Amino acid sequence: ALTVPMRRFHDWAVMEDRSSAAAAITIRPVRRSDGAGLAKFYDALAPESRCRRFLTACVPPAGLIAALAGDPGVVAVLNERGARDGNIVGHASVQPDGRHGAEVAFAVADDFRGHGLGRQLVSRSLKLARELGADRASATMMLGNVPMRHLLRTAGQPVQGDRLEAGIEEIELDLRVPA
Repeated sequence: ALTVPMRRFHDWAVMEDRSSAAAAITIRPVRRSDGAGLAKFYDALAPESRCRRFLTACVPPAGLIAALAGDPGVVAVLNERGARDGNIVGHASVQPDGRHGAEVAFAVADDFRGHGLGRQLVSRSLKLARELGADRASATMMLGNVPMRHLLRTAGQPVQGDRLEAGIEEIELDLRVPA
């Protein structure tokens, strides 16, 4: 598992209250046992954040959470004060499409947005998609999801397509070129 420092120099003012050396975010593969943690994570997201992730503000049903815990993906876990596994603060799912591609989707806890965690999740999920045999990755988002659009377009992979239709944008990245 990759351990990400809790904060970078420019984040000190925003994340000062969580900057102790005993706190770190670990990015690791999602486990089936993460179901309850994922449910808690998605329930705690603001409705707008859930809408950005699922295209609806509704809390995801238990069946979808169970599927996300069983599908390939990664989670970002906040480990504090020697805890082995803390609260999930980010999630990225990677769903192979059976045609050498993968659909990727991401969410970051509202309090942790804007500090580089989304970029880490994008990078790790694109690497996972490549490891699963995908030569392209696509993400579907609501038009106006500027943070997600920026993360994907600056992920270091060539953009193969960027389609807009009825308020929905789909970006497709070429994974054949190493990042």
